[in-house]
Amino acid sequence: MNAWDIAVIGGGASGLMAAIAAKKEAPGLRVAILERGERCGRKLLSTGNGRCNLTNLRAAEGGYHGGADLALSVIRRFPPEAVLGEFARLGLRTEVEDERRVYPLCGQAAAVLDVLRLACLEAGVEEICSFDVVKLVPRGEGFAISARDGRTLTARRAIVCAGGMAAPKIGGTDAGCALLGSLGHALVPRRPALTQIETDPMAVRALKGLRFSGGAALIVDGRPVREERGEILFSDAGLSGIAVMQLSREAGDALRRGRRVEVSLRLLPDGGSLLGDLRARRDRFAQREAAEFLTGLVAKRIGQQLCKAAGIAPLSRACGTISEEELRQLSALLCDWRLQVRGVRGFDGAQVTAGGADTRGFSPETLESKTARGLYAAGEVLDVDGDCGGYNLQWAWASGMLAGHSAAASLRAR
Repeated sequence: MNAWDIAVIGGGASGLMAAIAAKKEAPGLRVAILERGERCGRKLLSTGNGRCNLTNLRAAEGGYHGGADLALSVIRRFPPEAVLGEFARLGLRTEVEDERRVYPLCGQAAAVLDVLRLACLEAGVEEICSFDVVKLVPRGEGFAISARDGRTLTARRAIVCAGGMAAPKIGGTDAGCALLGSLGHALVPRRPALTQIETDPMAVRALKGLRFSGGAALIVDGRPVREERGEILFSDAGLSGIAVMQLSREAGDALRRGRRVEVSLRLLPDGGSLLGDLRARRDRFAQREAAEFLTGLVAKRIGQQLCKAAGIAPLSRACGTISEEELRQLSALLCDWRLQVRGVRGFDGAQVTAGGADTRGFSPETLESKTARGLYAAGEVLDVDGDCGGYNLQWAWASGMLAGHSAAASLRAR
């Protein structure tokens, strides 16, 4: 079959949901998913460390960047409760965890993909895999669609759900933006978001693999611009963990503007008494080596690195010899340890793409293109990216539901 009512370009989270929504709206329509990979949903399997953080119950309150106004308009129409209701209809049980994050009860991302693909199968959605779309051309009241291998088909409506450039090894691509750009849509430059931050490797290499729960603030030209709390992980080239990854979008943008960018790590709360506590610690453990001065307050290797940064050398000296000025330096570092940012990791390490097709080119009520009638878009291909914690998948589900429903409704009304 080469003629379809609706062709969904991309079989990821938004594409699968768009196809299901289209068939739910108009069961008699012929709907196909065109997936460039060998199977649909490969990237979905890696989300949430293989557990799939489906959504966040706070997603309708904010947490989006780029075309945030359009994103919130769509998400308030299809809020987390509506998404979870749809998954319940498909047979998936879920549970709410810390910070209002929602996961499948079974703890497996594969279960999410399985219920989506099963729903597509039962609804009669055709999955056409290894179909790498390279041309999308308006023809009559629909579109002619061409794959890289020469195959062609037509569709009365097209929904571009081809994702973004993050994680290219498991399907990340800019192909969707190329298609939308060829049809006249303005494109916002794509860059990695929710990725690692690169610092001076000498400052962190000895700490590789260590993690702690604390605060991380982004400092641009000496001024704090955003602060996050959560897990912070040291790598051989910089910092990772949820709290740091939340800062990576703004860090990368500031670096591209030529600003001086730092990350401030808060390992301990000050509370006004930290310096006094350190004085008492110096007196209590006066005979210990300075290498063990902070043991018990922070991880041993982190403590040693902070002592070095405070000028306490050699670390073999006795704690009782630590001066008042060295204590002040150490107290400041425990609350505000600044590391200069040299860059952010590229798309290979990013969870999501910032940038994409400008959302002003699409209707917030339907996600239909304002430049090409019958064309819709959803998910990461649009200039919307969210915070960690289920926000990006919520956008994928909500936008897929709206685009699929709208495309089908436009045909049903004819």
